[in-house]
Amino acid sequence: MKHFISLLALGFTLNANIILPENFTTDFQQTITNDKGKVIKYGGQVLFKNLHQISIDVEGKESEFSRSLFKWSYTSPTQKEVCTDGIQLIVVDHDLEQVSNYLIDDGINLEKILKIANQISTTTYQATYKEVEYLITMDKEQQLKQIVYVDNLDNKVKIIFNNMNYNTGVEERKLECNAPQEYDIIKG
Repeated sequence: MKHFISLLALGFTLNANIILPENFTTDFQQTITNDKGKVIKYGGQVLFKNLHQISIDVEGKESEFSRSLFKWSYTSPTQKEVCTDGIQLIVVDHDLEQVSNYLIDDGINLEKILKIANQISTTTYQATYKEVEYLITMDKEQQLKQIVYVDNLDNKVKIIFNNMNYNTGVEERKLECNAPQEYDIIKG
């Protein structure tokens, strides 16, 4: 479960004039290698949308904030949906027929990681955040291509993004995790 939590909370502006979009869709392949060399491979699709909102307090004072919504739809080797707004994480495991709800307390804050990333080559950036080093690769169009890091369980995590489509108009409703009512609910 830590793997799912550690993937999430993306917001988007990167040093050296790299700007990620307000929304995107992409396919992904994720490889997790534990300290004994065992490899687990996942695949699926990611949807992302950054929502800008304005709130007005009781005194009429406006404040602007944004929140990032993600949906990771795993199709291989198991069917799973992972949805987050950066605060709450919902995991729908279709094989186990269960829904798990978590509050994110120590996930990756990719917005901060990207903001502190230093360019080390034309398309490669490095950042250290909460004592974890991240290697971020962009493609030739300066779109997110790959993220590599070692998680807090000493697993080597590599996420490769393919068929990246920036600013495709991702609808907010498509970022929701939905499960049949008969699935078991687990609160984390």
